[in-house]
Amino acid sequence: MRTLWKSAVAGLAGLALAACGSSAAAPSTAPAGSSAAGSVAAQSSAGAAAKPAGWDQLVSDAKKEGTVSVYGPPGVEYRPVLIDAFQKAYPDIKVEFISGDSNERVSRLTTERAAGKYLADLLVDGTTNEVTVLKESKTIVDLKPALILPEVVDENAWLGHQLAWADASAPFTTLMFQGGVNNIIFYNTNMVKPTDFSSYWDLLDPKWKGKIVATDIRNPGPGGVPSRFMYKNPDLGPTFLKRFFGETGVTLSNDQRQMVDWVAKGQYPLGVLLSDTDVQTAIGQGLPIAPVPADRLKEGASIGPGYGGVVLVDRAPHPNAAKVYINWLLSKEGQIAWQKEVKAPSLRIDIPKDQLPQAQVPKPDVKYTNGGTEEFSRLTSSTIRDLINQSVPKS
Repeated sequence: MRTLWKSAVAGLAGLALAACGSSAAAPSTAPAGSSAAGSVAAQSSAGAAAKPAGWDQLVSDAKKEGTVSVYGPPGVEYRPVLIDAFQKAYPDIKVEFISGDSNERVSRLTTERAAGKYLADLLVDGTTNEVTVLKESKTIVDLKPALILPEVVDENAWLGHQLAWADASAPFTTLMFQGGVNNIIFYNTNMVKPTDFSSYWDLLDPKWKGKIVATDIRNPGPGGVPSRFMYKNPDLGPTFLKRFFGETGVTLSNDQRQMVDWVAKGQYPLGVLLSDTDVQTAIGQGLPIAPVPADRLKEGASIGPGYGGVVLVDRAPHPNAAKVYINWLLSKEGQIAWQKEVKAPSLRIDIPKDQLPQAQVPKPDVKYTNGGTEEFSRLTSSTIRDLINQSVPKS
């Protein structure tokens, strides 16, 4: 199990504050006798020096292609960053954006390629289908050669001082750039108190029977990473999941907006394994729903990518534009835009996190499990699905 220790996470807050501090610092003054033009020239030279060899040519070639085809996640919060923010940075490259859940995009890619159509350049998604389906079918390729910008490949800029590859072994195709704490239990703030929970086992209290709605994690998507964390956790494991799905009368769904609405309206006072992003949207709208803080629960928590992973598709029709897009997305500028719109923590530790929902930001004194790796992804597609099928009461 790949565990992110608190020593790695400890740098998160400090480096974020350092980034804030540097932006707030007083502007430097030019030496006596220097001209404004000289100062601008020096800045331009510094900017040029920061570009790797071949970058300008890559951008020029990408502009000639003029288009990048991105298959991305559902939800209106993703379009401002994955389309608008990129096109603001590179107005000569148009983004063709196709959204849908993970299964829909895998089906679309498979159908297109079977027909000899190679339309997608890259996917922004989670990690499950990528490392268990698309990599095995050679639909996606080694991503490492496409990472070009120094600020992207600088491992000290990322949580744990490493790039968070989901792959268990080379080639490394799937890179996680989001790493939010996976809150698992959500509650109606008018009907439930967070102090009712100090352990996940409290969900099995008979008073909650028939009052819980949960994501059907037999399908890839929200809830997959935290469910794998629970399966692998020695204090929870298969026994907990069997009892949760078999004894609580839980209602299962994959409609995140509907489940959040049910919890907010009190139809189900508790939601489990819901999308943190959709819950945060509801909270921003003033609805009475909130997560039980993961640090209240003695078994701990995981961090995971949500829809914050990226892969490069084989035979991409716009290979240069795809590389420019991926490097922009993983840069400080791209990750700040991602955090602003998606409201989820980037794994970059050189950008501030103070505007994010703090329940999702890893804390320096808590140990987290990275549940987005291939080791965990393979559980969802087989073991956990079978366990749930055996546990859910037959109607």
